[in-house]
Amino acid sequence: MMPALSAPETEFDSRVLHLIQQQGWTVLTIPEDPEGPGFAFTIGLWANDQHPELILIGQPLDVMERTLRAACQAIHEGQRRWRDGDVTLGVLDGPLCQFVAVPEPAYRDYLEYALWLYGNEVFPALQCVWADAQGRFPWDPDAPVHLREQPVLGRVSRSPTG
Repeated sequence: MMPALSAPETEFDSRVLHLIQQQGWTVLTIPEDPEGPGFAFTIGLWANDQHPELILIGQPLDVMERTLRAACQAIHEGQRRWRDGDVTLGVLDGPLCQFVAVPEPAYRDYLEYALWLYGNEVFPALQCVWADAQGRFPWDPDAPVHLREQPVLGRVSRSPTG
């Protein structure tokens, strides 16, 4: 059963809901600020495709938006589905990515708008954690500093090799 979405309170809410009704999902981008790097996340995948919402952190906003739009389209068309721990090359242009389940406490900092839109009903979300060109993830001991600055919101359930 599809979760009910909140009624719009602002013009922005109306535009977001219109996009979700029109294409089944939308992507919101949040620029970098003193509290942390920029990020982008989806809204509507859970409501319309019963797929966890997706979030990307720390890439350029246009890259994250384009990447999540392509992922949403593939999910919506039934071509892809990702789960916690999945590793893939097919999300970002180039880097390896691993999906990590986002724990509920992180929703307030990163997915608060989606939480409001879903009427404070909990929904699943996956962070697409990106690796460097050598396939190293932020949790790898030899990962470069810039990669370790990428916040990983959840616990890694399995390593890419295991």
